[in-house]
Amino acid sequence: MKLKWLWILWLAAILMGCGHGFEGEYKEQVGSPVEFLNTITQMAGGRTLVIGPDFIDSNGIRTPYQDIFVRESGSQRYLVFIKEDGSEEAWKIEDDDTLVQDGGGLVSITLKRVKK
Repeated sequence: MKLKWLWILWLAAILMGCGHGFEGEYKEQVGSPVEFLNTITQMAGGRTLVIGPDFIDSNGIRTPYQDIFVRESGSQRYLVFIKEDGSEEAWKIEDDDTLVQDGGGLVSITLKRVKK
């Protein structure tokens, strides 16, 4: 019986140590297919964000999340952020170092990992 509990505790500890694989520092690039909006977004410059195992840090402001994980839908993968209130936000995974957040066709935000 003790061996069973030790096995369960060991497995739980291993799973808690697993991250979502997208932890790191990202540089934000904002763009738009509308030329006027694209000009404005380019002047604003890009922020640097840090994605942790359960938070995003931007300009010294840390936003905690209940959970961050990868969801697969068909052939596409998404990095899903579950907020404390249970709502969620999903960013499309382009590759292992690029995330894209589509703003409804007017503006898109691309995050490129610059440091793991």
